[in-house]
Amino acid sequence: ASDKSMAYEDFEKQYLMEAVALVKSKQAGTDATEDQEQPEAVVDVSVPYNAAAKLAYEASDKSMAYEDFEKQYLMEAVALVKSKQAGTDA
Repeated sequence: ASDKSMAYEDFEKQYLMEAVALVKSKQAGTDATEDQEQPEAVVDVSVPYNAAAKLAYEASDKSMAYEDFEKQYLMEAVALVKSKQAGTDA
């Protein structure tokens, strides 16, 4: 059980570093206390599914609410993809 003495993000980083070090030590057949490299920090590079719509909205004149803009943007994007696919069907 955790005593929750640190933030989850810090705990997660520490846990992952220790887990990687343990796995590496088992693979190499060495003790975990021997010369170890610390793994690089975990960086979240995920992109929200609606990032393109958000960027397009930020570049627009914002003459409509984002929710309406997003619906229109997605409909136009789907129509564009379908039109491109229709040209490749044989």
